[in-house]
Amino acid sequence: MSKSALDKDSDNFLNVLKLISDRMNGLMYAFRGTAGLVIQGLEMKMEDIDIVCSKDTAVASNTLFKDFLKEKVEYKISDKFKSYFGKFNIKGVLVEIYGDWQILDAKGVWSKIFDGSDRIKVKFRGEDFYVVPADTELLMFALMGRWSAFHKIKKQASSFLAGENSRSKIKI
Repeated sequence: MSKSALDKDSDNFLNVLKLISDRMNGLMYAFRGTAGLVIQGLEMKMEDIDIVCSKDTAVASNTLFKDFLKEKVEYKISDKFKSYFGKFNIKGVLVEIYGDWQILDAKGVWSKIFDGSDRIKVKFRGEDFYVVPADTELLMFALMGRWSAFHKIKKQASSFLAGENSRSKIKI
């Protein structure tokens, strides 16, 4: 089954973001990846919603989103990542949770823990959402070796900063 692109202007995308934000209210989390960057005003193709959060928030997600559970949040280690990871299908949108996420870099060194603690609040379609700042996204994409995405983000973030309508604290 191939992933389908999410439309940033769809009511479903906004409703899923709001549902997640409402249920995670008061917890440590931030939208990241392409969805987080779209919320900040960048043009990116989205196929899912990624959330980086603390271990406690990740584990709590099993209860908070029990009706949408696809893969239970548990501590997992792969060749390139380790985190409290799980998947949910919320109103037809794949949502992936990464608690205390770490990335193995090209030198074989684990990154610092990403838990959403450096999040910023931005407005998107009239609503406030917590997102991972673009400079942290750049670091994550670099650590993952995703250089094509890294350069696309860097170019767009630079162009976005040059405009007068910046809606977030994009730093590069």
